[in-house]
Amino acid sequence: MKKVMSLVLSAILATGMLAGCGGGSSDDANASNETNGESAATSDIVVGFSTGAAGTTFRQEGIDDFTAIAEEYKAEGRIKDYKIVNNTTNWDSNEQANIIRDFINDDEINCIVVNPNSPTDLNGVLAEAVAAGKTVVAADCEVDVEGVYCVSIDHYEWGKRVAEYICEALDGKGNVIQVYGGEGHPANNERLRATEDVLANYPDINLVASTSGGWDNQVAKQVTSQILGGGTQIDGVITQDSMGYGCLTAFTDLGLCPKAAFIECGTANLKEYDKLKEEGKEIKVCSQPNPPSIVASGLRIAVNLAEGKELDEAKLGGLYGRACIYDVKNWYTDENIDELRPLLEGKGDDYLLTEYWSEDEAQAFFK
Repeated sequence: MKKVMSLVLSAILATGMLAGCGGGSSDDANASNETNGESAATSDIVVGFSTGAAGTTFRQEGIDDFTAIAEEYKAEGRIKDYKIVNNTTNWDSNEQANIIRDFINDDEINCIVVNPNSPTDLNGVLAEAVAAGKTVVAADCEVDVEGVYCVSIDHYEWGKRVAEYICEALDGKGNVIQVYGGEGHPANNERLRATEDVLANYPDINLVASTSGGWDNQVAKQVTSQILGGGTQIDGVITQDSMGYGCLTAFTDLGLCPKAAFIECGTANLKEYDKLKEEGKEIKVCSQPNPPSIVASGLRIAVNLAEGKELDEAKLGGLYGRACIYDVKNWYTDENIDELRPLLEGKGDDYLLTEYWSEDEAQAFFK
């Protein structure tokens, strides 16, 4: 009998020891899962992302990096989940408004990131989202809606830099064309405004044509080919990201070469430029990225806001004073274009140079 009691007592003690070990492991696991004071099990942040457009290399790179950061945040327990919805019709503001309204009506989604297709047409629905208690961030351009913060490059300065370079490279005289981006998109509107302001200072630069290439190389090539088919000599090309290659190959397919052009920070465009230089063609180029992954920077700001952090108003700028401005790090011309090559090494022909904030860079905007 004593032997039986001894065995029972030993079993009870062993069970208690195991339970103690289990409790310790559980506490450690909870501690290791905590990020910024919130554990993976308790985060209720669900992000809805309206891309506004899809199907281009630019948009896909942005979506890919947005997804990478979202997955990073899920793994850290800082968000519960995320949902990405593309427009069926690119640049359509009405469709995008309906997507945002779906986010508003989704009780799980409490944080919205949007790449807006219009500077004004979405203001009503974005205000609805704020009124519904959602955290709302516009990425890639700015909107004027109280309670909506923005993450953007300075698109006016971006466009101004390109237009000024082309005019100076042509010594202030000649015929130029402008192939711009999405009709009505706020980023595109600012770049058009910049070109107009720059050309006002160069009376001997003649703007032969200004038309949309829809931020698509194929469309840009088609519209440039149509312009060239008119027979007018074109000396310079003012264009934007995702269209430089299309514009330039429209010239080269006809055995032509502009004197000055914007080329995107991309593998295919650099190869085309090198080919022209090897053939002895005289061409001056400028290049700067419009980072496709600005939406990933937007996600970083949005999640920090949703966690309750407060932006430092003194660090905000932009058109309406509510933007975290992303300073584009790279600018290339003939003088330093060799610095671009290692950044494109091993990348596919459709690759565009991109960049986005680290977590520390994003958090620097907060108090």
